[in-house]
Amino acid sequence: MKTASAALKVGLTTLLIVVLSAVAYRFVAKGVRGQEGPVVWALFRDATGLVDKSRVQIAGLIIGEIAERRLQGTYARVSIRMRPDVELWSNAVIYKKSSSLLGEYFIEIDPGTPQSPDPLSGQMVKNSLLKSGDQVINVVEAVTTGDILYQVNETLPIVRDILRDVQRLTQGPVQDIAREVKDSVAQNSDAIATLLKHVDGIAQDVRSITSGQSAKDVQISLANVREVTEGLRDLVGKGSSEVDSTGAKLRQNLDKLSSAVESLNHALGNVDHITGDIRKGKGTVGRLLVDDAIVNNVEQITADASELVRGFSQLQTIVGLRSEYYIRSNDFKNAIEVRLQARPDKYYQIELIDDPRMTRTFSRSVTTTDDPSKPLTTTTDLVQITRAFKISFQFAKRLFLDPKWFILTLRYGIKESTGGIGFDVDLFKERLTFKVDTFDFRTNIWPRLRIYSTVQFYRNMYVLAGVDDVINERPPGGQGSFGRDFYVGGQIMFNDEDLKSILAVGGSAIGAAR
Repeated sequence: MKTASAALKVGLTTLLIVVLSAVAYRFVAKGVRGQEGPVVWALFRDATGLVDKSRVQIAGLIIGEIAERRLQGTYARVSIRMRPDVELWSNAVIYKKSSSLLGEYFIEIDPGTPQSPDPLSGQMVKNSLLKSGDQVINVVEAVTTGDILYQVNETLPIVRDILRDVQRLTQGPVQDIAREVKDSVAQNSDAIATLLKHVDGIAQDVRSITSGQSAKDVQISLANVREVTEGLRDLVGKGSSEVDSTGAKLRQNLDKLSSAVESLNHALGNVDHITGDIRKGKGTVGRLLVDDAIVNNVEQITADASELVRGFSQLQTIVGLRSEYYIRSNDFKNAIEVRLQARPDKYYQIELIDDPRMTRTFSRSVTTTDDPSKPLTTTTDLVQITRAFKISFQFAKRLFLDPKWFILTLRYGIKESTGGIGFDVDLFKERLTFKVDTFDFRTNIWPRLRIYSTVQFYRNMYVLAGVDDVINERPPGGQGSFGRDFYVGGQIMFNDEDLKSILAVGGSAIGAAR
């Protein structure tokens, strides 16, 4: 009889939860859909992650949902039902975006503009409004991490070959040509310097010979013409021998220079041949400079990596400290909450709780005996009640029925170390919140139902009050088995910006104290 009573209670509780969930779903579905508007469609190469009723939004606001998906040729045709007050132009763009690391996708739409520049002429042209049944031509699909890794694996061998060819080129013919040109220039520079020195000496000798003489020295000069002529003859003879010697050296240097020029011409011919092959797209370097596919792959990889990193940068962390005083138990309950919010309509809630209701552990031992005067088996049940920290980990989905005045949040997961579900109703821009939690189906006769509300009275500070264990009317029967109890408390919430300010002020205060 006791087993049947427990089964009946569990069944009634499950039926109540199903009815409440159905009513909430019908209310939410009605609020989200509203009046049906025009239906437009677009073609996707990959519709993975897009399901019926998935949200469609503009600038982060939900303006429609996916109405139908079907195959059209090798593409997926996705139909979108819009709100009647939303206008889409012929230059609208549909983006398939990833909403989280769990593989969920949604559709973001750029509605376009009444006018846009013509890509060919640059003049402004008028765009037409899309009607029900029209196609959105421009579609940009999100790239997965697997696609990025595949493109990186395709590009890395090409880059490796390019680096190997460049290294081989710089260590081979180009280095030899540079070395030969350097040696030839050094040798020819020495020869030319020696030649110029001899020519300068000859010029000085001619200047000393042809320098003007005074009128008084003319007769002496005529008388000594023979002597001067003989001296000049001797001087010219010496100069001729020096010129011959210099000419031989110059001829040798010119031969060396001619050989160096031939080597340089041969090297330039090789370089011209190599540049011709590169211009035709031959070899790894030629493919890099001529093939546009490699450049497009690199640009695509950069864009995909930027979009992936942008998704991580939008993660927001919210930390809360909560303390509650239970009036009937005359004890305090403290909790630390961490909320990881990847986007405005979804977050993960983690709590570490010190609960005065404690934790109950049940164990059973069975003892057998051969003594005929005693029962064959003896069963002993042991219930241990300890005060320990409890953990909550819940996934929350927010529905912005009216972003300014009414927001509904559905939660499910682990609540205070037991399975549980709940929902929140935020009013007046989240200044007033009503919360309902159902969990702990084993401790008392009925599940533990908690209803409370929070009011924001100054920035990040809240006051709260509520009723815990509403259904169980049994008075306290021992540690860990309390019935209904009332409580009041306070809460402080910090987001990323608040934590940065606190750390900056705290760090400055600690530095000043030191």
